[in-house]
Amino acid sequence: MSIYYVDQPSRRFRIRVPVRLEVAREDGSYVFPHITGHFMDVMNLIPSGCAADSPEFSGIYRCHSADVSEAVEQLLKSFVRKLLMLGCLSQNMSWKATCKVGSVIPFGGRMRVAPTVLFPLPFPLSPFLAGVRFTPSLVRLIDHVSCNEQWLSSALEPLREVDPFMAQLLDICRDVYLSGKRRLRDDVRAYITRADYLLHLAELQSAPSNASSSGRMEHCRTCHYDVCLCELRNIVGGTIGSNAGLMRSFETLPGVYMRMVEVNTVSCALAHLSELVSRAHSDCVDGMLRQRLAIGKMDHMGMISGFHKLHLQNSPLGGIVDTLATAHEHYVKRHCSLMHDMPPCILQVVTEELGNFFDVYAVADVLVENYGVTVKVVTMRELCRWRREGRLFVQTASDSPVHLVEPKRQFNPDSEGNPGRLFIACPPLNGSGQNEVIVREVSVIYYRSCYSDDEMSCDRDSWDVRRLFEFSDAVKVPSVPAQLAGSKRIQMLLCDPAVRAQLSTEDTLPPDVSPTGASISPVSAALNTFRSVNVQQVDPSLDAHEEIVKAAIEAPAGFVLKSQAEGGAELYTHDKLAEVLRNGMENDRRQLARYVLMRRIKPPVQRAAFVKGTEEDGFTLSVERTVTEIGIYGCAVFSGKRVLAEECSGYLARTKNESTAGGGVCAGHAAVSSLLFF
Repeated sequence: MSIYYVDQPSRRFRIRVPVRLEVAREDGSYVFPHITGHFMDVMNLIPSGCAADSPEFSGIYRCHSADVSEAVEQLLKSFVRKLLMLGCLSQNMSWKATCKVGSVIPFGGRMRVAPTVLFPLPFPLSPFLAGVRFTPSLVRLIDHVSCNEQWLSSALEPLREVDPFMAQLLDICRDVYLSGKRRLRDDVRAYITRADYLLHLAELQSAPSNASSSGRMEHCRTCHYDVCLCELRNIVGGTIGSNAGLMRSFETLPGVYMRMVEVNTVSCALAHLSELVSRAHSDCVDGMLRQRLAIGKMDHMGMISGFHKLHLQNSPLGGIVDTLATAHEHYVKRHCSLMHDMPPCILQVVTEELGNFFDVYAVADVLVENYGVTVKVVTMRELCRWRREGRLFVQTASDSPVHLVEPKRQFNPDSEGNPGRLFIACPPLNGSGQNEVIVREVSVIYYRSCYSDDEMSCDRDSWDVRRLFEFSDAVKVPSVPAQLAGSKRIQMLLCDPAVRAQLSTEDTLPPDVSPTGASISPVSAALNTFRSVNVQQVDPSLDAHEEIVKAAIEAPAGFVLKSQAEGGAELYTHDKLAEVLRNGMENDRRQLARYVLMRRIKPPVQRAAFVKGTEEDGFTLSVERTVTEIGIYGCAVFSGKRVLAEECSGYLARTKNESTAGGGVCAGHAAVSSLLFF
């Protein structure tokens, strides 16, 4: 694992990917076109309908198409075996068991290889570096907005009558923070975020529609895009520690820009799978190059070394784990005495039907392995049951002390509505469970669920448990204000220049210092960059935006309509977008306030070979026209005005067919990929 500490004028932040690639660019100018050209040659050998299967799951795969070459078949076998060996697995949530397998198959699903692509995808380095540089400022901006609870609540108040889920979050924010019972800026605050980006082509740079004589769409042999971006190799993004030209670096070429899709502050998934797919690509391409270069009698060591410089190590899971461990450590320092009976634990709250439980459980396993921190992975339904049984409670300052071993009893549920330390009572394993319970304090609550109305409707007490957690001293990842700060409406409002004057002038963290020694507000600088990297977004319920709404109804292909829901739910495009807007305009326009109308980002299209599992334990291999969304993980822990940790933890690359609207991997819309930078 490569970790870099990079100096900013007033701080140091950690980058978990080796981003200084100037040497690779100079020494490997011949490496990139040779490797990507070979990828293109292989993709040209893949016919339509190529697939492989294994009826007995024996590791022996065969292609159905008689036209596929043996070399491609062997390459597919090698790659799939590597994915299986590394554990690049997900759940097939549509599978229905023919017998009782609930005790054997976790969460009632069936394992299959996670969808991915055959080769790492070429991607320009300069815009990626811009996203990396912006990450710590973006997380600090989210923190500043989260700590402005009054403005946050007022800005989201229009959603109360049209979005029941957001209304519940706003109620908790009011009860806990606006009431003055907790002050978020004084707490230990932890953030695990992911900012998602797409390359964007201006109108004059739109992809050409010419096809070759074979009927294939023409793509650059080197970068694989239908608009050649190879010129970006000549643009150096500057040093990572430089603040100068950050907004300019998002605009990589005339007509080619990096644009933000959304900011995620809750349940930023797929960090573990990203790391595994990156390793699988690295190993398989390494082996492929050694075989090819040995035949061609080329300088294979230089070529392979150049490949590994361009294909960055990607380990975002480490950043997430370190962030949770840091939050746990500082909770213990603040709240627990040296004579504490048993160290606190971390609660990881997951969904009932967990499609990516391999990714989720990796966090718990690494926390135990690296830090010795106990992690209890629980569902909201379990937490609600514990609450009703009196086994989940907050101890306030006026309550009697809680001991490690307590007689089995109903703990006081009347502490709800007051701050205090959170405890859970569990039965012991020593056979005395009939009479005693083990009481364990909770230091951190890490939400991998609770981001949609469906997940919170699993139990009648779900919102009471969420409110109890928010009152507690435990570090929430995210807190309710941080979850609200990551909503689509807040992203829209932050693009308005007038917002800076509405936010509190009191910085939640120390200001930056310019090279001249002048103090720079990190919020103002971050807002300027945030506005530059976003496309136009409006509230379709307002009269002021009627012309834009009409334009979207007439030409919906140029727009996207998003609700506040996470995970790609209620994302409307094309005819459905026009239908929703038209119905809202004709009936009750106020209902449109739950949506954000956004100009559509127009990414260049790239060729890629998808590798996906089938319902019959087989694998399909298909070359398609794709777009890739880049998510950059940003993690931080703050305590008051102290910065305890902040870093860019790595990236998530999700590749989907150009005609697919959603980007969810578990939902089957996209595949996890990795990047080869140029």
